[in-house]
Amino acid sequence: MSLIFAGMDGEMTGSRVEEHELIQIGLALSETEIFCSRIGWESFAYDPESLEVIGVTKEQVKEGHSAEEVDEQLVQWLESKGVAKHSIVPVGWEVAAFDKPFIKKTLPKFFEYLHHHSVELNSIMYTLGDTMPYQGVRPNGYVWKKMTKFAATFNIKCEDARWPKRHDAGEDAIMGLQSWRWVRNIIAAGNPGLLDVEPKQAELYGRITSIDATRGRSK
Repeated sequence: MSLIFAGMDGEMTGSRVEEHELIQIGLALSETEIFCSRIGWESFAYDPESLEVIGVTKEQVKEGHSAEEVDEQLVQWLESKGVAKHSIVPVGWEVAAFDKPFIKKTLPKFFEYLHHHSVELNSIMYTLGDTMPYQGVRPNGYVWKKMTKFAATFNIKCEDARWPKRHDAGEDAIMGLQSWRWVRNIIAAGNPGLLDVEPKQAELYGRITSIDATRGRSK
């Protein structure tokens, strides 16, 4: 069975899986193969701050498709792509600890397509921090995370001529996949910052030098 590394993200009404609900799911098999759908709930517990951050109202949460409908639609979409069960390795920020429990609870049919392994991007950032060199310095984990997210955002801007929407599960799924690919290229390069790359990537590397690697702030 071939594994598929896919960006995955969810938006929730709060952080406690036993109490709150998944209200949007995003899955990116690639930059152009994306499933994203709202999930509606007639009654639900919520954290007001969570809804404010996502940018939805209680009324808007009620407007999505039912969890059963979304679960079936997502599985049909995966089957149309020839994706086998247990073959998707989710890639994202807190994807194993935060997103997967909500998905197991809300979208059980889709959950069967997920591999038991995940790519947790925060763990990669901690591993690279103060260890992996970048353009003459060794950024800490916080700065690696900031650079990686910036790189993903910039790539989307270059490809689609727009800034990605914030707190949208589909967009964040693409961001996760882009982030992972960028940092893999950095590791593979062996001498980051001195790559023979396409013009848009070269401009990206130039802009990332504006990150202050000692304090984690943009100049």
